[in-house]
Amino acid sequence: MRQAQAGQLTLYFFDESGFNPNPPLQSGWSLRGTTRSYCPVSHRERVNVLGCLQKGAGLVWETLTHTVQRTDVIAFFDRLAAQMTRNTIVVLDNAAIHRGAAMREKQAQWEKKGLLLWYLPPYSPELNAIEILWKHAKYFWRRFLALSGLELQHEVDALMRGFGSEHTITFQ
Repeated sequence: MRQAQAGQLTLYFFDESGFNPNPPLQSGWSLRGTTRSYCPVSHRERVNVLGCLQKGAGLVWETLTHTVQRTDVIAFFDRLAAQMTRNTIVVLDNAAIHRGAAMREKQAQWEKKGLLLWYLPPYSPELNAIEILWKHAKYFWRRFLALSGLELQHEVDALMRGFGSEHTITFQ
C-alpha cells in the first residue's frame, strides 16, 4: 500500500458481485396503518459485475448478464493487463473461479507484463476494499425498486459509472 501511495505501482482490489432484480430488504418507515412493499421480480434477470477498485483513483468494471465463470475473470484480467502503464498488484479472494490451472497458466503471462495477483487469506473479506463498494452500491445507492432486464442493467451501469463523482466512499 505504501508503494501504491508513493506512485511506484498500481494497487487494485478485485471481486465480483451480483445485483438481483429485487432490491435488498431494508428498514424503512411508512404511514401508520400502511405497509411498505414491492412486487418481486424473477431472480433469473440478475446482473453481475466484475470490478477492480483502486482506492482514491476509480474503478475498472464490467457487467455481465450471465453467471460469472473463470473464463470471464481471465478475459477481464487480460484487458486489465493490456491497458496497464506500470506494475500492478491485484488483491483478490480465494474463490474457485479465481484459482485453477487456467488461472495459473495466465498468471505467468500476466506477471511478465507486470500484473501480479495477490490472494487474501481464506475467510477475510474485510481485507478486500471492493467489498465496501458492493455494500454501498446495493444498500445505499441503488433505488429501492424491483427492476427487470434492461432496467436493472441500466441501473447497475449508472451506479458503476457514477462511482467517484455521484457516489463516493471514504476509506479509513
